[in-house]
Amino acid sequence: MSAVPSREPLVLVVDDDAGSRKAMALTLATDGRRVEEFGDADSALSRAIDDPSVGLVVTDLKMPGKTGIELATDLAAARPDVSVLLVTAFGDIETLVKAKDLGTVDYVAKPVARDDLRLRASAALGRARQAGEIKQLRERLDKRYGFEAIIGVSAAMERVFDVLRKVSPTKMNVLITGESGTGKELVANALHHNSPRRPRAFVALNCGAIPKEIIESELFGHEKGAFTGALVKRMGRIEQAHGGTLFLDEVSEMPPDLQVKFLRVLEERRVTPVGGNDSKESDFRLVSATNRDLKKEIEAGRFRQDLYYRLKGVVVDLPPLRERREDVPLLAERFREVFAKEHDRPVTGFTPAALSVLMSYAWPGNVREMKSAIEWAVFSAAGSRIDVVDLPPDVRGDADGEGPHPEGTGGYAPSAILVGKTMSEIEKEAILTALQASGGNRRKAAERLDIGLRTLQRKLKEYRGEAGGDEGDDEADEEGPDSSG
Repeated sequence: MSAVPSREPLVLVVDDDAGSRKAMALTLATDGRRVEEFGDADSALSRAIDDPSVGLVVTDLKMPGKTGIELATDLAAARPDVSVLLVTAFGDIETLVKAKDLGTVDYVAKPVARDDLRLRASAALGRARQAGEIKQLRERLDKRYGFEAIIGVSAAMERVFDVLRKVSPTKMNVLITGESGTGKELVANALHHNSPRRPRAFVALNCGAIPKEIIESELFGHEKGAFTGALVKRMGRIEQAHGGTLFLDEVSEMPPDLQVKFLRVLEERRVTPVGGNDSKESDFRLVSATNRDLKKEIEAGRFRQDLYYRLKGVVVDLPPLRERREDVPLLAERFREVFAKEHDRPVTGFTPAALSVLMSYAWPGNVREMKSAIEWAVFSAAGSRIDVVDLPPDVRGDADGEGPHPEGTGGYAPSAILVGKTMSEIEKEAILTALQASGGNRRKAAERLDIGLRTLQRKLKEYRGEAGGDEGDDEADEEGPDSSG
């Protein structure tokens, strides 16, 4: 077959009948496509997972071992950007219904007509190409899954950033600790997206959200008939993460018997599905997270010490929001921007009083609670700026009508940062801290603060006494990063 540029999507043809497989491959190759043939579904699946250039799989429906539908199902889980063409009898209604449910699947009716195969393959590759472009666009937009997404200019967060920058390019296991709502999954995503494994899958499993009866199957996969209800073979999360990153949230909730089996996977780097005998190589990077003290869990006999040492190649401890209050205005503004756009609300900022309340609140639910609170406020705001009355009752401290509460009694706590300072002084401190954290780079500082570069420059001039602000600058204060040109 003629050589084509490597950027051309790779087409896999899967059929246990060599004659039929060869005929389809030759038909597809006449359009200059790269085509590879496979006699079984598992080999084709491995190829699709290992090679990101695979864009289309053309597979017979009925084959020994894994069927075409099972292959399509596994591809939907591991490579949702790959399109599938099922070669099947037109009258097989059940197959067509399942194919429709899988979304990326189309069918070619038997007997296969050359023109029909080429037409449907072109359409399927178009869908795959579009999905790939969307994925690349999301990745570019999700530079904010670079560490810029983890908003913070505080000293505590700069220490976190330093660790993340050092460990991201490595293969080391990472254990993320911190209270609920501190952003552990966001950090896990950032680790993956800033690593050499970025082109491969990021596969997440919340160990506390899966019933104990099925978590082993979710993690390891299972063979058809391995247990009641196992109607088809299923790929587990470990196998899906081959070449990529496996993120285990709430890892402390993993059942003790499963801890033993998972430890063996970490040691041998091979996984055996439930009900199976054959193991497969498993090359994944492990990132775990917990809001519990694993040392105490070990002392209580609920977590294995040897597994703990395997998990904690590097520990990233996320500080609670109450310990990095200088990050509150930045987070609040980011969420305000997101939800104002999402709900189509003309909310452009916060009043000084509202920002003061946000800075003073203890945030027991951390960043997750703040995100919810700002969405509430954006939706509730009557004017262009969020005021104290627009904040949720527990945040503003008057859920029982008695006004703000001390920390520990209602969630409202005085902040040392606010004592004796005006809102202008708080704003100035946040800007200068961001500038220092960015090594003096104004553009990076503006991006950290999520404000326009011109706004930052004007503020710095004000601080030097070179210019004074006036009412006409209110609109400029609301500029986003894109307005800087």
